Amino acid sequence: MSSAAFWQNHSPENLSAGGTIGCDRGWEYDCTTYTSTIVTEWDLVCSSNWLRQLTTALYMVGSLFGAMVFGDLADRFGRRPALLSCLLLQLVFGVATTFAPNLVLFVIFRFLVGMATTGVIIVTAVTAAEFVGPSERVKVGVLRPVFYAVGGMIMAGVAYGIRDWRKLQLALSLPNLLYIPYYWWLPESPRWLLSRDKVKAKEIILMMAKTNGVNLPSHVLEEKLAEDPVKEDATEPEEKPRHHTILDLLRTPNMRMKTLVIFSIWFVNSCVFYGVSLNITDLSGNVHVNFLISVAVEVPAYASLLFLQERLGRKVPVLLLELLTGVGLIITAALPPGSLRVTVAMISKFCITSGAQAVIIYTVELFPTVARNIGMGSSSMVSRVGSTIAPFTWLLADVWRPAPFLLFGVMTTVAGLLCMLLPETKGEQLPQTLEDGEEFGKGAMRRTWIKTLRRLRLRKSPLSA
Repeated sequence: MSSAAFWQNHSPENLSAGGTIGCDRGWEYDCTTYTSTIVTEWDLVCSSNWLRQLTTALYMVGSLFGAMVFGDLADRFGRRPALLSCLLLQLVFGVATTFAPNLVLFVIFRFLVGMATTGVIIVTAVTAAEFVGPSERVKVGVLRPVFYAVGGMIMAGVAYGIRDWRKLQLALSLPNLLYIPYYWWLPESPRWLLSRDKVKAKEIILMMAKTNGVNLPSHVLEEKLAEDPVKEDATEPEEKPRHHTILDLLRTPNMRMKTLVIFSIWFVNSCVFYGVSLNITDLSGNVHVNFLISVAVEVPAYASLLFLQERLGRKVPVLLLELLTGVGLIITAALPPGSLRVTVAMISKFCITSGAQAVIIYTVELFPTVARNIGMGSSSMVSRVGSTIAPFTWLLADVWRPAPFLLFGVMTTVAGLLCMLLPETKGEQLPQTLEDGEEFGKGAMRRTWIKTLRRLRLRKSPLSA
């Protein structure tokens, strides 16, 4: 628009009266990095800018529902049908997203993809743990997310080569076709079958033994299966075990304190992890390289837990990693754009990734056996609330650019300090009942301070004093 044409339509008096002038002639976008995005296609700018965050937030809400729905379905109907259903939904609605004609359908399809993706993550985590023995479960729990990180690195390369969002979405959805053979190859979890169909469980266990070259004596397997026989002709109804809820975890003071602290840490970790990951473009440099680095650091972050949690216990690694993340993000907020800022941000990403996985292992051991599943499920739901909020925190950058990193830094620092209220679980007899859970870890804060002061030689009284 020429200067003369502008002043013909807008007088100085109107401009001096205040207010803003709408972009009534549309927008012109910089397409040097991406040829097409949902922002450029549906004009998610200016007054519609908040819709960008909403699309990501509703994907996270879908993840929350997926955690509830598919976790329950896997317990009711088996791991195999739940996982196959999730993979099918990922394929169908991932492809459907590619052809979404408007933003409303795009958001709906992404919501369903979020449900399916979280279902895949949860069901595969449980299934993998149930296919190995107790001595290998820590390794599975730590190394399983490595494949998630490798997938992220592959995605960075695909996104570098495909700059149109529809083609990229299709390229990331079609690989789900590779899971079609799982319908014939994937067996049901034998541990799940032990309480439902012991004949089928025996078949799968013998198949596993044969595949691994293990000679499993039939009498050993029969004795194991007979430990909890299935009553086919029971004349008297069995007394059903009590169904525990989240209220049981909040009923007594010590259990309530530990539960709320764990919820707080899960919420912060999820909010900060996704807040940093989803907004890697805020850092200077090439967006694809930054994203590649941000997911690549997750691999050593997960692997480091094999050493940290075996040597330092469960509590200390979580505390240190949260504090290091907090300090790193506060420094990131203070640094000017450049390579140093990217480096510090990636170190912080390393720490929050490792800390988030460490607290999962820690949480499993903190909750009593009778309420462990409800404790893990509730913690996961709280974390999804954090991931839903994460995209909106970056609206603060419109007010003050460093605000999001500063907020994340303060949040993780507080989460680290809250860890001091929790007990150590490594080498301890884990609580079985709610009563055990209430007694477990009482006075943990006091003992932590006494040990710290002893090391500093400021206090010489015995621990029992």
